[in-house]
Amino acid sequence: MWVHLSAMVETFISDVLGVNTKHLGLYGDTARYYGTVEQQGRLTLHLHMLLWIKGSLMPQEMRDKIMRSDSAWQQKLIDWLESCHTGDFLTGSHADVAEKQANSTGKNGYMDPTQTLPIPPSKWCQKTHTDGDLGECKGCKDGKQWGEDYASVVDDLLLRSNVHSCTRGTNKDRTRRKNKASASCMDNKWGKCKAQFPRMTFIKTFIDETAVISLKKMEAWLNMVTPLVTYVFRCNTDVTSLLSGTAIKGVVLYVSDYITKSTLKTHVIFDSIRSVFHKNTEMIGGTLPVSHSC
Repeated sequence: MWVHLSAMVETFISDVLGVNTKHLGLYGDTARYYGTVEQQGRLTLHLHMLLWIKGSLMPQEMRDKIMRSDSAWQQKLIDWLESCHTGDFLTGSHADVAEKQANSTGKNGYMDPTQTLPIPPSKWCQKTHTDGDLGECKGCKDGKQWGEDYASVVDDLLLRSNVHSCTRGTNKDRTRRKNKASASCMDNKWGKCKAQFPRMTFIKTFIDETAVISLKKMEAWLNMVTPLVTYVFRCNTDVTSLLSGTAIKGVVLYVSDYITKSTLKTHVIFDSIRSVFHKNTEMIGGTLPVSHSC
């Protein structure tokens, strides 16, 4: 499992971030990167990574430039931020995507995208078309179809993996469900979501008088993602642009904490192992009795 994750991360660093390659990275020219892997309570591996983009301004420099009200520069900044990540689905609202997925699931040809590999785009058409023959070009048709499929798959993945639920893994009384290794986000003395959902929504990106940037976001129960990263990894991801010194320090501390994070307690490890055997009895041998005690 470690080898598999290592290969995925190395591929992401080279192919997507463009490190030590001749092509530009997804977010620009990657100057530096730093990442650590967390072993979660259910024994799955979880990557946390920080990226430094070459040419980026320091937070104070960014704020000073924004406060000078250079509208053209502000718009370029907004365009770049919106191109890097979004807090919305690509093809419609949450309800639209949920309805589409419900209608597609179970039909011939439909496959759960979390169980498939990403399909690379078709070869880019290099021809110059007139209005008359544009619709006859196979390359353009294939490219358009791939783009539509890409958006649908990303939305399917977001619906399956990124829509937050405060009651996931708990009973109606908010107690933990049987065989769930992790507690609900509401499992605290305040009874509030630790992930801070639902998030604030904005119909368009704007910059207020204190230079705070609020990105367009129409879905309160989605975190910010980069659609291409979602398409490639086929799982839950969270992408955030750090635009303040406070945010940068907080995330650096959060990521660095995993280097010195204490190992899991023995009872948590055994509980996770028991859950794995309980769920996979038939696959493991088919004759092993299911034990409900450690």
